[in-house]
Amino acid sequence: MSFVIAAFTFGLAAGLNPGPLGVFVIHQTLAKGYRSGVLASLIPFLTDLPIGLLVVLLTLQLGETPWFVVSISAIGSIYLAWMAYRIFNSPGSIDPSKPEFNADDSVREADTKPAPVGILDWQTGLKMNFLNPVPYIFWGTVGGVYIIKGTVLEAGIFILCMLLTLSSTKFIVAVLIRFLGQRFSPRVYSGILRSLSLPMLLYSGRLMYSAIISI
Repeated sequence: MSFVIAAFTFGLAAGLNPGPLGVFVIHQTLAKGYRSGVLASLIPFLTDLPIGLLVVLLTLQLGETPWFVVSISAIGSIYLAWMAYRIFNSPGSIDPSKPEFNADDSVREADTKPAPVGILDWQTGLKMNFLNPVPYIFWGTVGGVYIIKGTVLEAGIFILCMLLTLSSTKFIVAVLIRFLGQRFSPRVYSGILRSLSLPMLLYSGRLMYSAIISI
């Protein structure tokens, strides 16, 4: 259950953070309909699974090495603490369709400018995520810790739940923007995002504690 809760928290924070992928999903939903929005939101499954596989292969080689476990746990803890700080200090009003928030300080998104609306297509979406360094950082640290410390089933559940939450959150945000229109509240959106800084900080503490007791 702890793996599911952690994956849900990370996926929710990543899904709510504005960034190029979020803009892509919103654009597809508004311009081409819900079906295109759903397909766009599934891009992390096409990009993160290969990245996750690379992490699994690495952890199979180094996962039993004490220094490796301590290192990625400590780095992951610092990473989550920094993300929690940046999320807490994010703007009081956030429009997810205009990623002005520094997305490199989010759990997953990269701070790169979205492509012009006219060329937002599947190739653009895939390229954005594959060239995004943040998924590699996340799965190489935070995600890697859960992969190492869990059973094969727990690791699989963590990856699946994380990606499902990430994808569904981005699509739900796009649907809300389309449905609510001008009634969509950037301040409420920001408040929800900020509330995730506390659980992020708690998970940071857990990872650091794990690193300390593994020394």
